[in-house]
Amino acid sequence: MKYLGRVYLTLNLLAFASIGLGALFNPESFAAAIGFTFTSPTAVPEFLATYAGFMLAIAILLLIALAMRPHRRAAYASLSISYIGFAAGRLFGMFSSGSFDERNLLFFALEVIMVIWGLYCYRESRWLPLQHGH
Repeated sequence: MKYLGRVYLTLNLLAFASIGLGALFNPESFAAAIGFTFTSPTAVPEFLATYAGFMLAIAILLLIALAMRPHRRAAYASLSISYIGFAAGRLFGMFSSGSFDERNLLFFALEVIMVIWGLYCYRESRWLPLQHGH
């Protein structure tokens, strides 16, 4: 349990960095893998802003939180809130489009798990001294 928070942040760091780098270096293939197509010239920069720039910025913030213990609690809260947003948006999208496919349900379940894990880390981090493993 001592390292659960660091594992959470590290897995998220790797996930967000992978998404960001994949989108940055091969946007067409990455977009196709998630069902997107670029139908106008403005679509590529918009896609890169979100899936490359923003995801890499989150990865950098998580790297800072891993390196500087006082920032971890804010990282747990931010990730939990972000995953609540992902899950709510996905759930709304599944209901509005009727797309309850295996991929969407899997990602929704993963997002719920990440919310619970992040909130647990947040709750536990408030009781720990700074030299503890969180």
